[in-house]
Amino acid sequence: MKTKNIARILILAAALMLALSACTAKPKPDENKPEDATAVPAATDAATEKPVATDVPATQEPVITDVPATQEPVITDVPATEAPTEVPEPTEAPTAAPVESGTNVALGAEVDVSTTTGESHLSIGFMPEAINDGYYYDPTVPSVGWTTNVGENYEDPEQEEWAELKLAQVTSINKIIVYPVVNGGRFPVAFRLQVSLDGKNYTNVAEVKDNSRFEDKDDTPFSFEFEAVTCRYVKFLATELCDPSPADGYLCQVAEIEIYAA
Repeated sequence: MKTKNIARILILAAALMLALSACTAKPKPDENKPEDATAVPAATDAATEKPVATDVPATQEPVITDVPATQEPVITDVPATEAPTEVPEPTEAPTAAPVESGTNVALGAEVDVSTTTGESHLSIGFMPEAINDGYYYDPTVPSVGWTTNVGENYEDPEQEEWAELKLAQVTSINKIIVYPVVNGGRFPVAFRLQVSLDGKNYTNVAEVKDNSRFEDKDDTPFSFEFEAVTCRYVKFLATELCDPSPADGYLCQVAEIEIYAA
């Protein structure tokens, strides 16, 4: 029995010696490793290292400022959009009714004259508008007729003087009557009657030369009938003036003009 125990002790001692010998033995150098290679420390197991605690400030509470409530939008009264007014298409001017045949269309026509006279003769009824007012002679009406400027032309009997009537509308006419001033007055020696559509281009419809009625104080009207002609303007054009009174110079005087629709 003692022998067995001693044998076991010796075996254990031998094993212990082998273990110590193994621990103290130097490792055999790696023939493939360069001599000057620096030893790399073994990797540290990061999972086993404890992180260094740092002071982390507590999360700051957000600062809440007073935010005004959203203002309600101001709604103003917006007038309803009106539908655009339709612009009517221009209508053509109505065509004037034709003038009845035999109507004196000179009445109410616009009058234009080459010259007129001063206040002294206007007061007794010599005025441009008296040439177509419907009165060729009436002692009760201060409407004698039209006269050119008294006391201005002493030298030129051929100075042209004229009176033009613009009718209310374009009209077909075929008769004109011209009345001298009572007792013959200063009716011209020569004159023409002309018509026009535009007031620029004229056509003669009648002409008188060498009139001498004024010498006998004859105030018989001159009546002219002709083929119907369409016009808007009628002009009485004196081409030679009379001079029965050297005090007043050469004049042209007409009591009335009548123009008749065809």
